[in-house]
Amino acid sequence: MTVNSTEQRLNRHGTPLVLDGGARVWLITGLLGASATALFNTLCNQLPWRQPRLKLYGREHPVPRLTCWLGEAGVRYRYSGIDHHADGWPAALSPLLVALGECSGRHPNGALANLYRDGDDAMGWHRDNEPELGAAPWILSYNLGASRDFAFRRYGSGRQSHVLSLAHDSLLVMSPRVQQDFEHALPRRRRVVQPRLNLTFRDIVARR
Repeated sequence: MTVNSTEQRLNRHGTPLVLDGGARVWLITGLLGASATALFNTLCNQLPWRQPRLKLYGREHPVPRLTCWLGEAGVRYRYSGIDHHADGWPAALSPLLVALGECSGRHPNGALANLYRDGDDAMGWHRDNEPELGAAPWILSYNLGASRDFAFRRYGSGRQSHVLSLAHDSLLVMSPRVQQDFEHALPRRRRVVQPRLNLTFRDIVARR
């Protein structure tokens, strides 16, 4: 599907936020409706969550969240120095995958799941620009559970430029220019005491 056709589908759900220089994001609320809470409970309880450890300055540290890789059988994704292999989509995700296709026209083959147990769990500044995502990746980020702030800053700048509140059952879609020109993060929010689950869907170009 071309960039224009994807944008045309997304524009049916509302006007995008233009970050700068053609980088656009769409925020779609109420994607699954009443079934979203049941999906949240199922995924929290049934996904094979784990807490990887990363080496920083010679010392290992646990990442501040739980995570797992999902997708079509055999799809591999490497991030933070770790290879992840998918065993096939969980059946519980079928309605969500259909909804993603209907609203965007895109059919991603993998998703990184992150479970933020409370506001102390977070994600630092980064871009989703690994080589296996291709030169122009669309990122579809679906959110369940507690509302959390999602921040953007221009790549190379230390100043935050935009913040969106991502609520339960909301989908944030980032155009390819976002990963080229901006970094994003999920900052710590100590006032948040409830868990938040995020599924970041992407298409892996190098399929095995």
